[in-house]
Amino acid sequence: MCQGAVSSGPGSAVAAPRWGLLYAGTVPQLAALGVLEAAHSPHLLRIALRCLIAVGLFATMSVWLRTNRPALDLQDWCDCAGAQVTVRVIESHRPEPAISQTRPITAFEPAEQEYEIVAR
Repeated sequence: MCQGAVSSGPGSAVAAPRWGLLYAGTVPQLAALGVLEAAHSPHLLRIALRCLIAVGLFATMSVWLRTNRPALDLQDWCDCAGAQVTVRVIESHRPEPAISQTRPITAFEPAEQEYEIVAR
């Protein structure tokens, strides 16, 4: 982009990733996993709790990653990057349906053929 210094300080337009939220969501779950390993619980219960805590950890991390995706993407950008980036927008228009030029379309036109109703 540009040769300037990267700035993600308090005056920057780019928000920094919120690492504190990630730590606040995962550290208690990791502590619970440690307590679970230290406690002598029945084997089946321990396996179920391990799986539950692991799924909770991955869910917490994925939610945090999804909410902080823009901040992680813009973390290494400098302040002048917005003026340097070119965004190309391609508009897509649906084609208009072909209208017959021989006669105008009316609101209701009866069918030219009658359909035969057959009993089943």
